[in-house]
Amino acid sequence: MDQLENCKQDLTELETFLEQSKRPYVRSVLELSIENLKKKITSLSPKVEDKKEEKKTTIFYKQISNYSYAQDSTTMTIYVRLPGIGKIPRDNIKVEYTTSSVLLIITGYNDKNHKLFLSNLAKPILTNSTFKVRNNRVELILKKDGTDHWDSLKAKKSTITPPKVEKEKDEDPMGGLMNMMKKMYEEGDDQTKRMIAESWQKSREEQMKK
Repeated sequence: MDQLENCKQDLTELETFLEQSKRPYVRSVLELSIENLKKKITSLSPKVEDKKEEKKTTIFYKQISNYSYAQDSTTMTIYVRLPGIGKIPRDNIKVEYTTSSVLLIITGYNDKNHKLFLSNLAKPILTNSTFKVRNNRVELILKKDGTDHWDSLKAKKSTITPPKVEKEKDEDPMGGLMNMMKKMYEEGDDQTKRMIAESWQKSREEQMKK
């Protein structure tokens, strides 16, 4: 991890401690360290040079929502009805498969771009699955990785709730603050070290009075 990223993480943690801290002197130490860290982050951040932004062409796709499917022992076939689709160039139709998803992209159909993306399929498929283009539809032929019958096209969402991880009872909520202040003392400038030392001294004196 580089120095800039370290400083950003330290800043986030210090700001969290500042929200939790109630003692005025501790808050002043934290505020000073936060201010110094912000200056350091600014100095470490690369300067952004003025560059002419290149115009990027954004491609918009119309989502395909209507389709049907049927299966046999080795394949699950998805039928996408698109009247006249057989007339457009084959290069305008692209299909990509992963073991759990299928992506159909069609460009220039009725002067628009269309897309169908199905993820989280019910069961694994082979990535060498194929497709066919008919006169009025596209057939996505998903090769099953096995011969199981699919109860549905997509997997059902799990209803299992993961268990909550309980914090240990003996965990010290201020331990992180003390560790951070020690780090600030070791890495800080003379003013920061002086303020932290005075804060620790006052804390010890108050503990002795109790």
